[in-house]
Amino acid sequence: MYPEYCVAQRQQPYPLHKITQSYNPVVQNEPRPRQPNENPKDYMITAYTSINHVIDISPTSSIYRLDPFAKYLCCWTNTVGSEEVSAIQERTKWKHPNLVSFLFFEEQSDKFSQSKQLKIFYEYLPLDIRQLIEKRSKTQEYVPEEEIWKMISGLCEAFVFLQKRGITHSALTLESVYFDEEYLLYRIQDVSPFRARAPHLFENQYKSPESGGNLRVNRFKQDVFGLGMIILSLCLLKNCDYLFETGSIGVIQLNDCFDQLKSLYPGRVDSILKKMLLIDFNQRPDWLEMQQLLGNLKEMQLTNLDLGLSNKSSILNSSFQLQQQQQQQQQVYKAYDQLTLSQENREISNNNNKFTSSINNNTTIKTTSTDSVDQKLINLNKRIQETLSKSLNKNIR
Repeated sequence: MYPEYCVAQRQQPYPLHKITQSYNPVVQNEPRPRQPNENPKDYMITAYTSINHVIDISPTSSIYRLDPFAKYLCCWTNTVGSEEVSAIQERTKWKHPNLVSFLFFEEQSDKFSQSKQLKIFYEYLPLDIRQLIEKRSKTQEYVPEEEIWKMISGLCEAFVFLQKRGITHSALTLESVYFDEEYLLYRIQDVSPFRARAPHLFENQYKSPESGGNLRVNRFKQDVFGLGMIILSLCLLKNCDYLFETGSIGVIQLNDCFDQLKSLYPGRVDSILKKMLLIDFNQRPDWLEMQQLLGNLKEMQLTNLDLGLSNKSSILNSSFQLQQQQQQQQQVYKAYDQLTLSQENREISNNNNKFTSSINNNTTIKTTSTDSVDQKLINLNKRIQETLSKSLNKNIR
């Protein structure tokens, strides 16, 4: 939004008695204790002890700091009508993470006057998209795809918030979209209450093709195109003003940008930006349709994730089943081997028994046979002795 200022602060405690009670600011000597789960930003805005002036940016704009915190606010001073006061007061009640909030304001003029001079305080964000492109292009450090996607989805939700209230932005430029380094969010500010006083400021930097015609245009779709060009510029790290050198968008150059985009961010970013930058505004979505497209893409992502997890689970189950089958086969083989070994052992044991029995039988046979021969010899010897004895007796006679 503005360059960062490194200057000494000028202490100016700000009178608080006229400030609207949107955030119920009160003078306190020290910050109150922070409540459990309280948003840090909300805490600083309600627990500060004083608002101190830092620097004047222009005759109508200044930077202030909430002490004792390092939280900075921007203050814009201007004369507005009663309707604008009501619109600003309504916006101090809005809370959306991707919207730069109006925090509170102070009436400086007499309460009976029709026009009122207000000091309007809102969040100060020093880094806009133009500065971010310049910073990253020096090193060609492209924004991560996930961060671009958060930018698209977050800003889309902010614009849906506005469209449901019938509000268009119509002032989208590289300087009006901010990057909140504190919360890592891309944010826009609704400045529609001031449109009547400064209509020349309400013009998108990147005009959609139907803007110059006499057609009844859809301003929401024009904002979709304008934001799409800003995001495309950030993706490619270059200002895309050159696409409009002839007064209207160069379709050939735009297609060249799409080719480069596809090489850097293939998939969902490439797909959704092509939808946002459709030349035919009848086919281009508004913010509510964009929300539906993003929801469909998210569902497809979740479905693909579920399928991927299912496939992985199926593969793991198949692997587990295969492992179980292999283990069962191994157990069967082991049981078979044990059974075979047992049978072999029994056969060996039987053979050993048979062999032992055979040996014993042979020994018995041999023993029996030997005994029989010996007996015959004994009997033969007896007969010989008897014969010799008879023969000897005859001779003696």
